[in-house]
Amino acid sequence: MRVLIVDDEENVRKGIATFLELHGHEASAVADLASARAALLEDARSPSPALGAPGRELLGAALVDVYVGAEDGSELLGLASERRLDLPLIMMSGRGSVRDAVAAVRKGAYDFLEKPLDTDRLLAILRNLERESSALRRLAAFRSAWLEEHVYLGRSSVLADAFEAARRAAASPLSILVQGPTGSGKELVARWAHLCSPRSQGPFVAVNCAAVPAELAESAFFGSRKGAYTGAHADRRGYFEAAAGGTLFLDEVGELGQALQASLLRAVETGEIQAVGAESASTSDARIVAATNRDLLAEAREGRFREDLYWRLAQVTVSLPSLSERRTDIRGLAEFLASPIRAQMGRGAPDLSEEALAYLEARPWPGNVRELRAFLERALWLAPRERDLDAAYLASLDRGREGEERRPTECPADSNIKTTKFAGVSTDLATAKAAFERAYVERALEECGGSVAKAAELLGLLPNNLSRKLKDLGLR
Repeated sequence: MRVLIVDDEENVRKGIATFLELHGHEASAVADLASARAALLEDARSPSPALGAPGRELLGAALVDVYVGAEDGSELLGLASERRLDLPLIMMSGRGSVRDAVAAVRKGAYDFLEKPLDTDRLLAILRNLERESSALRRLAAFRSAWLEEHVYLGRSSVLADAFEAARRAAASPLSILVQGPTGSGKELVARWAHLCSPRSQGPFVAVNCAAVPAELAESAFFGSRKGAYTGAHADRRGYFEAAAGGTLFLDEVGELGQALQASLLRAVETGEIQAVGAESASTSDARIVAATNRDLLAEAREGRFREDLYWRLAQVTVSLPSLSERRTDIRGLAEFLASPIRAQMGRGAPDLSEEALAYLEARPWPGNVRELRAFLERALWLAPRERDLDAAYLASLDRGREGEERRPTECPADSNIKTTKFAGVSTDLATAKAAFERAYVERALEECGGSVAKAAELLGLLPNNLSRKLKDLGLR
């Protein structure tokens, strides 16, 4: 482990450094706080070798004298807190007292040592830090591997920003509301928030709120006691109890009835739950992550969803884009989704040709990532093994499913772009995409009688996202 020693006495610095190096540690030493600040900030900017980046081993701890000359060494605790430096600081002093030790720990010190140092205790502290650091590295590697396996972030900063927002919120006890069109990956965000939280070792309980019968909802969420109703032959745990110590994911929370919303508000706000038939309430510490494809705030203001519950669930909001809003990611996403399918199929599984990728990129995906995955599964399993998939084959699947061929590069008759299937190119790709998107949104509005809300549902977008897109496209 690399240890930074901050002490104004040269013999102390050299003595501690020599001792640490004899016991397998790497030590560096500075004599003043200015040099210490520079070393800590430089280390914070360095890439971590644990993530595969080049660079020296990062600092594992710092030994800081409480009195560095005329300066107060505990100022470094403030710097570490302010800059969120993930570095344990061990304070030491030759004039230390119990009060000094308590004050240092309250300010954020990992531990406190009196001079002359108890070397056995120092080594024990460093061993504990190494074990903690190793566990954190393993956890970080696990999270990174999970994200790489389950999510294709692509070039879209919007999706990467959403997952980063969920990661930051995960460390807090705040409720998270994930908003996005159907099939955009809301449950993946919820699972990512769970993995990045201190509750990652606890259960992750996912509930489809739309599938819970209204007459059984209280029992399903809060549990029931034996004899509470006909057929209750034993005590039953509810979702809140099952998720204790972990995360309760409420998918499609906008589908809950008004009566259950009131009970849910109390559970979320106070942590109190009362099972059906129970004489007293109990507490639940389940962390709530909810998801919806509706504009819940608009529904709350129109009286269809409790506004007080909305504000409790939406302490942190994470918005996911539709696939049409990150169309540049479709090629990479298609390859990402196809890879495990081909692995399952084994030898001879077909690849996606450049023409097929262009078809997928231009085709509308109202079901977003879920629809793309289902389409690729059907295309790959039903494809002849002797050749790669092409656009004609994918178009035939659309014909067979809907009775007519989807023509991804043909716009409606009133469009100003002229193209033929894949036979020729009459304009640049960016212009073609823009014209297609404008024509497609126009057609959706026409079919929905000009209703933005209905058109948004048809296109798999949130109404406010569609409103912004209409403004960008110059449509009314």
